Amino acid sequence: MLATFTVCSVARAAAPKYSNEFLSVGAGARALGMGGAASVTATDACAAYWNPSLLATLQPARSAALMHAEYFAGVAKYDFGAFAYRPDSATAVAATVIRFGVDDILNTTDLIDKDGNFSYDRLSYFSTADYAFAFSLAKTIKIADQTLNVGANAKIVYRNVGKFAAAYGFGVDVGAHYRQGRWNFGVMLRDITTTVNVWTYNAGALEIPAYVMPSGDTITNSVPSSLTEVTLPKITLGAACNVRFGRDFSMLAEAGLDFTTDGQRNVLVSTKWLNIDPRLGVEGSYKNMVHLRAGISNVQRISDFGGSSHFSVQPNIGIGFSIIGFALDYALTNIGSTGVSTYSNVFSISYGF
Repeated sequence: MLATFTVCSVARAAAPKYSNEFLSVGAGARALGMGGAASVTATDACAAYWNPSLLATLQPARSAALMHAEYFAGVAKYDFGAFAYRPDSATAVAATVIRFGVDDILNTTDLIDKDGNFSYDRLSYFSTADYAFAFSLAKTIKIADQTLNVGANAKIVYRNVGKFAAAYGFGVDVGAHYRQGRWNFGVMLRDITTTVNVWTYNAGALEIPAYVMPSGDTITNSVPSSLTEVTLPKITLGAACNVRFGRDFSMLAEAGLDFTTDGQRNVLVSTKWLNIDPRLGVEGSYKNMVHLRAGISNVQRISDFGGSSHFSVQPNIGIGFSIIGFALDYALTNIGSTGVSTYSNVFSISYGF
């Protein structure tokens, strides 16, 4: 962890806040129904996202997962897909793809022709989308009489803004998981090497023709002076406990702490150098077939117009059904409409075989 903060102190000046934030949305309605507390309890291919070391505990040996969610009344769409395979009792691999995009954006840059006429035939559409492709490897190692799971993600990031700009980036995540009885503990280090996006811009597409501008006026679409964007490390610590009640009922509770280092955020513990954002989730299961979930996250201090302030939390709920290897999960997130975003419906399906 000391090395992580050393890297952060060097790269901080070049790192914008919330860089590659689409990679923080999450994976799987199960986890999102529990407030995103899943860094030590993810059980299917979604584990590659939450903590790749959990892939070493995958049961059964193969798992595929898909998720779809829409935000801002369907304007933005988020899709996640993963496949994981455990060839032996000590090794697991996975491949993941993520897309977060806004499609069919109206491009009006060519609306006015050279004669000053509005020509709606010149209208076109473009998409802005962020992609991530990750390959994961997990191993189970023996230390004395204890078992430790470790894992890593190597990911490629591609970001595209129509014909106007594009970026490529590369980064590495590492994680570890330890189980002791009914307790699970884990740590996830995202972008431990920092993830650097290198942007290219199409100056010609951004240029505004002179005939569009009234005489004497100047309008420009300026290109940013920096072509690189640095994503600083994010650390997640998690602990969970699973308790059974008779043969049919069980209860799982997980707590997590997200440590971010990219500047001051509106979270529970907020400083210029380090922020701490807690998550808490619970899941009640019947015969491991029917699951009810709830969680809280996104703890913020809200300021009123009168100058006073209060804390708010984002509540989430979910339900899931599992049978013959199939799992269908649904989550309703932000049901309290905390902040500027209203609630979101999240669906995911997974199959273990």
